[in-house]
Amino acid sequence: MNTTILNILCEGQTEERFIKEVLKPYLFGCGIVIKSQLLYTSRKKDAQGGLISYQQAKNDLSMWMRSVAHRNSETHYFTTMFDLYALPSDFPGMFQYNGIDDAYVKVEKIERAFATDINSPRFIPYIQLHEFEALMFCDITKLTNEYPNCSKEIESLGNVLVRYNGNPELINNSPETAPSKRIIAAIEGKQKYSYNKPRSGAVVTSAIGLPVLMQSCRHFREWIGNIQSIINPPLTE
Repeated sequence: MNTTILNILCEGQTEERFIKEVLKPYLFGCGIVIKSQLLYTSRKKDAQGGLISYQQAKNDLSMWMRSVAHRNSETHYFTTMFDLYALPSDFPGMFQYNGIDDAYVKVEKIERAFATDINSPRFIPYIQLHEFEALMFCDITKLTNEYPNCSKEIESLGNVLVRYNGNPELINNSPETAPSKRIIAAIEGKQKYSYNKPRSGAVVTSAIGLPVLMQSCRHFREWIGNIQSIINPPLTE
């Protein structure tokens, strides 16, 4: 029996925990086995997490692809979960497309350039608009369960979504206003808490649920659809 395996290269611990705790159970029901891996920032020091350069990401993908290339009982596919926010300037397509105002057009062009450079029919590029924490804004009030003493500050984050016409993926791309920066400012502004990004990201998105995340976030929904398409029908070499 052939097993369909999706290998996901994650930018950081927040993305990896989401993959393991939220996405993996969902896709297992579709017949897809999920394996995840953090980017290596230094293999010599065994340090992982953080996207520093495109070459770093390409090297990790290439090594992973080669390591599973000849497993006859398994069909391996690959994808990524990287943030558009702070994406390295040497990433394929960044020089040509970074100035495009329409976030959806920009990220799709960068993903296509990424796919062209990797050049594998089993690769599904994905870059999150604009950052993983955008998914949490699908219902940011769920964060109150993690930080009940910050309920007023968390509720005020809901006003951010109103300014972006209810679209979490459009919450923007600057060091002050990216989704995670807004959340950290709300939580740590109380000066009593240290915001736990990996835990809170997984807990909140799990509470929201994949159907709501997909309904609210078009680009994320398209990625899940592309993943599901690998089993019906499967890609061929």
